[in-house]
Amino acid sequence: MKPSFWLLVLCLTGCAPALPAPDTALPVTAYLPGPASGVVPGPVAAQWWQDFSSPALDALVVTGLQANPTIGEAEQNLAAAEQNAAAANGAYLPQVGVNPNASRQSYPSGPNGYPPYTIFSITGTISYDPGLFGARRYTFENGAALADYQQAELDAAKQSLVGNIVAAAITEAGAEAQIAVEEQIIAAEQRLLTLLNGEYADGAIPQLSVLQQQSQILAAQAALPPLQSQADEARDRLAILTGRLPADAFSRVSLDELTIPAEVPIAFPSAYLANRPDIRAARAGVAAQNAALGIAVAHLYPDLTLSANGGYASETLNALFEPGAAFWTLAANLLQPLYDGGVLHAQKRQAQAELAAALFAYRAAVLNAFGEAADALQAVQNDRTALQSAVAAAQTAEAAFKLGSQQFSLGAVDYTTVLNAQEVAAQQALNIVQARTTLLLDIARLQSAMAR
Repeated sequence: MKPSFWLLVLCLTGCAPALPAPDTALPVTAYLPGPASGVVPGPVAAQWWQDFSSPALDALVVTGLQANPTIGEAEQNLAAAEQNAAAANGAYLPQVGVNPNASRQSYPSGPNGYPPYTIFSITGTISYDPGLFGARRYTFENGAALADYQQAELDAAKQSLVGNIVAAAITEAGAEAQIAVEEQIIAAEQRLLTLLNGEYADGAIPQLSVLQQQSQILAAQAALPPLQSQADEARDRLAILTGRLPADAFSRVSLDELTIPAEVPIAFPSAYLANRPDIRAARAGVAAQNAALGIAVAHLYPDLTLSANGGYASETLNALFEPGAAFWTLAANLLQPLYDGGVLHAQKRQAQAELAAALFAYRAAVLNAFGEAADALQAVQNDRTALQSAVAAAQTAEAAFKLGSQQFSLGAVDYTTVLNAQEVAAQQALNIVQARTTLLLDIARLQSAMAR
């Protein structure tokens, strides 16, 4: 879509232009300039979080979609928009009413006047506004577009909620796994400190070695509170997202039970543009503003109202429905604005500007969506490389630890060397946990961006 073209249309014409379908003829390379590894173009599953193969995570998502108040608010906003559209549409349907009436009247005339009398009447009315010059059609389109906007906002709220639940669950699981590994590292450091204390007591090593080891243990222990805070905050956030209080108990996800998908599906750009909720909302906003411009233009032209009323009137109830008591009126009212101080033309120019702004907002939404996809794609590729490197380093450290243990059993190295190798292996295990957590988070971010 070329916004500049439509801005020119708005400036040169006095009516609402027909909106083209969005340009979706984009290659998969619209996300990244080159091929992406670890991903495959294709349809993205609506329940993408199930790719992690975690029943506990699935249960959290289901609970969140049912209990989160943000979803309830979005659903009510959609219901309100649908009813508002129905009300606006109803204004251009025939309006029928009935008015039974009884009144007591007196009209003085002359010196003595007339005595009071009673009039009984029943009147039926019908009126119809055909909505000339597009007023009716654009009102219908505006109401439908605003309802579409709220539907897209509801879908976006669900997509955002699911993404946040998955991210919070992975973050908590990753923090808990890091805490477990850090505690293993501290335990290994403590064993090494015990050995060093014995060697220092025997005079085999200086006190500096003991102090350095104590400092290393304190540094490892200092890493635990931030990780615990991270886990607690993620757990509290998860509780709120699933409609619970932070103090409520609920099932938790462990990092080991989360499966890393071998290949992550990415939507074709055409489907991405058509289905992503924020893009659909922006597109609905353009349609609504386009219809609003049509309404503003229609108000510049004559407005026709057709009406009819008829009924019966009598001074007594028993004669109310006699033929002589009947009356009727047919009318056609045409109103053409001549001078209103420039109000209507200013409203038309306002609608033109708002439509132009909506077109720019749609373009921004498209660019932002592709930017999010590109960032997530690149992050997933980099994370896979980082995890592979961490696994290779951990395997090397584990091999060094096993070799050191064998050499210690043969008396070739001292136990300090074995403990140092064990500490390095534990540190590499921590790196794997961090890399795995980051990869899972970025896969969730990519899937959430691609989901409908």
